[in-house]
Amino acid sequence: MNFPVHDPTRLPGHKAARLLVVDDDPLSSSLQAHLALLLGHAATVENDPERAVELALSGEFDAMLLDLGMPQVDGFEALRRLREREAAAERAPLPVIAVTGYASEADRLRCLMAGFNEHVSKPVQASTLGASIARALAPHGPDGADAAGDAPPPRDCDAERLRATVRRLGDVKPDDRSFAPTVTESFALRSAQLIESLRAAIDARDGEQGSRAAYALRASAEFLGALRLASMSGELDAACGAAHWEAARDLLAAIDREHQAVLTLLFESSR
Repeated sequence: MNFPVHDPTRLPGHKAARLLVVDDDPLSSSLQAHLALLLGHAATVENDPERAVELALSGEFDAMLLDLGMPQVDGFEALRRLREREAAAERAPLPVIAVTGYASEADRLRCLMAGFNEHVSKPVQASTLGASIARALAPHGPDGADAAGDAPPPRDCDAERLRATVRRLGDVKPDDRSFAPTVTESFALRSAQLIESLRAAIDARDGEQGSRAAYALRASAEFLGALRLASMSGELDAACGAAHWEAARDLLAAIDREHQAVLTLLFESSR
């Protein structure tokens, strides 16, 4: 089902986009598509998440609105499959917005940590959806930082971002102060695994494995606000992709040092 772009009703400042709307509920998907139309976007509806992954890889869409609560293949699994296929094909990740009835701050953080670009709760409001689409399509990273990786911010800026992240996570469950440390520990474990994967990839001169691990480390670092670590990971991704192995080794050594500094700050802030 396709809904054409209708520019006269587009909200000011929103760039028209081609959206893939994925929801197993025909009523919900139709509503989202009509809201997209009102915002000046074109929308294609797909009720089968497996088919949606194939469509998302076609290059015909600028972003995807993906429901979470679908049977058999839920939104998290669909996103995992999409990111895996994109990485294998060395494609830029398609912006994906989670659209779900799970509306708490913890649900939003879970979506962001899983790799969604944005989180929109149901019932979907046009203004909220429009703002999320605009942010997902903007060529910028967290807090307006250039996603392409200009000069990283000063160390004290990263420190403030990390402290703010820990405070935000701690506020999710005021009666359970263990939540923020749990997220911190999860990052520590995952990032350490990725760095070891990077080390093995560089030793084996495996550009594909190195790029995948560097991309994943960058995404995790950006979520936490560790933009210096994210920038370094982006540079390492490029070095692995270009088979510049000496540069990759130097970058990994710098990433090791920055990673330890980030972990120290995170655990100190989580106490």
